Amino acid sequence: MSDDAIHGHEQILEHTFAMLRSFPIPPGVNLQLPPPSTKTLDMQFEEYVPARSLTATVAVPQQYANAVGLLQGGFLSAMIDDLFGALSYLTARGPTTSLDMTTHYLRPVFAGERLRLHTVVRKGGRTAIFLAAEAHNGSDKLVATATCTLQVLPVPTS
Repeated sequence: MSDDAIHGHEQILEHTFAMLRSFPIPPGVNLQLPPPSTKTLDMQFEEYVPARSLTATVAVPQQYANAVGLLQGGFLSAMIDDLFGALSYLTARGPTTSLDMTTHYLRPVFAGERLRLHTVVRKGGRTAIFLAAEAHNGSDKLVATATCTLQVLPVPTS
């Protein structure tokens, strides 16, 4: 655990809002915080270590299940991708876009389970950021891993 870690969903959002006031925002862009995707997935931020990691939890709703009651893999990737986006934006101090993402599914997840998702910056840079993630179930068993490369976008000023 890091000394500069911020804990709790509301505290992380407050910190993020304060940071965003200093970020360049492209003309015509209306930032929505938390983003609609985070609201839809009902993710709860647990810990943010600036420029290093972001952890969240999420309950798997029944509507994300496949025919046999397991979490459909695309939803798990979307959950991880949502954290990748947040961590990359905060690390780059501006907009990023995914160049690639690879997810490895290691064990099934049932609707109703609660997942803990942890993303880390493997390497940050001015033009690209490399991230990795792990998803664990309520028994702390690893259910998936993922990696992502994100391009740091220039911010237009007019």
